[in-house]
Amino acid sequence: MNSVQRKKAAHAFAERWAKEPGGEKQQAASFWLELANEVLEMPRPTQYIFFEEQTNYGGYIDAKVPDAKAFIEQKSRGVNLDKKELRQGESVTPFEQARNYANAQRNSDRPLWIVVSNFDEIRIHNLDVDYPEQNYTSFQVDDLANNLHHLDFLVDPTTKRLQFEREVSWEAGELIGELYGKLLEQYDDPDSDESQHALNVLSVRLVFCLFAEDAEIFPKNAFYNYLAGKDPDSVRRSLRILFKHLNTPTEEQDKYDEELKKFPYVNGGLFVDDVEIPSFTEDIVELLVTRVAAGTDWSKISPTIFGGVFESTLNPDIRRQGGMHYTSPENIHKVIDPLFLDALKTELDDIVAMPNGTRKEYRARTRSLNAYQEKLASLKFFDPACGSGNFLTETYMSLRRLENVVLTQLMAGQTSFGFEDVAESPVKVNLQQFHGIEINDFAVSVAETALWIAELQANMETEMIVTRSIEDLPLRDSAHIVKGNALLVPWEDVLPPSECSYIIGNPPFIGKMTPKLKAERALWFKDKASRIDYVGCWFKAAAHYMNGTKIEAALVATNSICQGVQVTPLWKPLFEAGLTFNFAHRSFLWKTEGREGASVMVVVIGFSYVDRKEKWLWDYSGKEISMTKAARINEYLVDHQNMFIETRSTPLDNVPPLINGTKPAGKALTFTVDEYAAVLKKYPDTKKFFRKYLGATELTNSTHRYILWIEESDLPEVADVPVLADRLKQVSVQRAESSQKGTYALRDKPWKMFYVGDPGGEPFLVVPSATSGARRYFPMGFIEDNTLPSNLVFFLTNATIYDFGILTSRFHNTWLNEIGGKLKVDFRYANTLVYNNYVWPTVTKAQREEITHLAQAALDERAKLETDKSMTFDKMYKPGKEWAYPALFAAHTALDEAVERAYGLEPGCDEKDIISHLFNLYEQRSRDEYLASKKK
Repeated sequence: MNSVQRKKAAHAFAERWAKEPGGEKQQAASFWLELANEVLEMPRPTQYIFFEEQTNYGGYIDAKVPDAKAFIEQKSRGVNLDKKELRQGESVTPFEQARNYANAQRNSDRPLWIVVSNFDEIRIHNLDVDYPEQNYTSFQVDDLANNLHHLDFLVDPTTKRLQFEREVSWEAGELIGELYGKLLEQYDDPDSDESQHALNVLSVRLVFCLFAEDAEIFPKNAFYNYLAGKDPDSVRRSLRILFKHLNTPTEEQDKYDEELKKFPYVNGGLFVDDVEIPSFTEDIVELLVTRVAAGTDWSKISPTIFGGVFESTLNPDIRRQGGMHYTSPENIHKVIDPLFLDALKTELDDIVAMPNGTRKEYRARTRSLNAYQEKLASLKFFDPACGSGNFLTETYMSLRRLENVVLTQLMAGQTSFGFEDVAESPVKVNLQQFHGIEINDFAVSVAETALWIAELQANMETEMIVTRSIEDLPLRDSAHIVKGNALLVPWEDVLPPSECSYIIGNPPFIGKMTPKLKAERALWFKDKASRIDYVGCWFKAAAHYMNGTKIEAALVATNSICQGVQVTPLWKPLFEAGLTFNFAHRSFLWKTEGREGASVMVVVIGFSYVDRKEKWLWDYSGKEISMTKAARINEYLVDHQNMFIETRSTPLDNVPPLINGTKPAGKALTFTVDEYAAVLKKYPDTKKFFRKYLGATELTNSTHRYILWIEESDLPEVADVPVLADRLKQVSVQRAESSQKGTYALRDKPWKMFYVGDPGGEPFLVVPSATSGARRYFPMGFIEDNTLPSNLVFFLTNATIYDFGILTSRFHNTWLNEIGGKLKVDFRYANTLVYNNYVWPTVTKAQREEITHLAQAALDERAKLETDKSMTFDKMYKPGKEWAYPALFAAHTALDEAVERAYGLEPGCDEKDIISHLFNLYEQRSRDEYLASKKK
């Protein structure tokens, strides 16, 4: 949460608790757990705050936060925090009572902070100052929003603890990965699907047992003690016996087996099947017992990053081929918060704020709380590419936190819910609400297990609120995760659309497409498939599944699905069918969980056939993330009506064509400067067969190559130059091996270019087809000799300084950023899409002259810098180094302002104003073109 959201959460917390009785015994845990989780953003607070711990002094510490070195002494509402009461035979204030508890601790366990509260006031005493009983910080709970900084000491150590937990989790994952590899070698046929499936099941069973003993769901160290001391030959048999026991109902278990009877019945399907377990060696037993079991606290693993922990057990090539990414909780909330969680929180805040002073009001509020809890339990979530269950797990935990707030409110003033029958649980949110499809067998098992662990951890927090135990085992239900290919499995077979509430997830990001993946994509997009990213299939499949329902969805995707040539073929049919975008996070860097987490530029899109009244856009292009309300969100994730800009063969405006350079279709036709020099040194007469050759890399680095440029009539002479003849032979071989028909057809004519884009000796403006999107300005420049541009650049013959001024301006860069394609953050310039659809300003003579003059000034500043022969465009326009060339960037800024005035906007205007203006101009110009064509 940002500061505004934290203050809002603090206000809501204060309003809720102002209406509570404030009983020390009944509500202390609820008060501090809710404050920690909902306001201070402490995840899983029961992992860090411990209640009612007995002291050597006598009595109990109300709450203890070891990581923050803090004790909390909670009193009931109305208690005077300065009044002394008799405690352990001594008359003390609440602070003095807590300090006595502190003094009774070992030195290493003594607190630095003592917090006392009576639900209306919070006092913070720092024991490291003189006279802490007098020098303390105090504030009222109803003014919590303005005093949150005073509670930072509780959270900062937690942040460090979370970092520690994450590190421990990855170390644990690496240990499991090591164990996985050693066990795999023990199978008779380690490469078979059957062996790998068996090992996958064995791995998650082992981890569940490790977690269960450390979380004390099993007796403490039960699994370790069961295996410790056993020889390798008996470990395999012992595990088979244990797994069978864990799948046996309590009444059928052998009650006389002293070794096994301490283990409870687990159920849930985790131990239901007999799977092949290989033989253990001494080395494997030592690894499992000493390092994996005894050396790791598995209870600290976050179920949300559970998949990431196991990522190390999967072959890296398999992960890449499947486009698998494990996602942090922070990024998951970019999807689930605006999709449903924010609205659920707001709804709950409104219910909690309902008056309950009279009996009638109390009953109405209680009915609303019960109805809300039933609503939480009725929602169903579907992740059609669920991986190891990160999104489903974090969603489950978020719903349980909301349910805990409900239970806190229902519990106010009560000592029990009346659920005396153990079989009747106060918890209604359940795992059967969660559904998924996952192609990887191991990930399916991990997802199911992660959700079980999430349930067990959530039960611990709920027990603190309802002051009764919740029976963890046997497991009563499980998530519904189907192993299969989500592009081939009918989604309605997994979860009928009529039952689904929300679709969430992070579908695979695939770079290199195999024939199999191409065939899957073609099933969804037919003849347009080659223009659309693989991840687009999930949006098409989701739209098909959702049609005719009120289901809402939010998916993560590479940012390219809202850029470049795929925008129209992907989104136009869906929008025409009634789909709408309800919120979106515009392009941002998504870092996945892992030791070496992958980074990719992505968008988050919330969509449905139900048009929300309030739409929101998050933008990451500025120094800070901005969140703005939008009237509508189009296919480019801009607040504007739909555009569907398609490629054109000619410019929309009356401007010269921008032409693609020459493609040789044979690397051997090009020579470096050194290679060229070596040929000329030996064969000086061959100079006539070469031309300078310039691509995007050469342009930005102020260098060039050479290309072999010959006619058929030159072949006899070229054949007498061995180095050139050899190069032509290499080209023939390269082309003969090509899968491209056009390239293959030229295999016997190696001197011919695949296509030619030649300025014919005229000066030209060169525009690269790709460059870093982090640069403030798109690098382009003038070439005046007989250089041949490559297919990696475009050229404008006889371009004017005015043309340069428009194309290098912030206006044109903004158009490129929104309309052009991208690879990560790098721009992909296409003349048919970007240039040919760009609307140039209608300028007066004076405006043209001003733009020309200022563009020349920018070129002059470049020229001054280029007197240093080592200077390049890459250095001049290096992101983050603009400060090194103040005169150059001042010239560009002046040019930008002139162009902005020419378009009729205020200089320095926001980029969203620029793109909105350009969209409007494009619509008008396209309409004019259409009307003109009708008159012909």
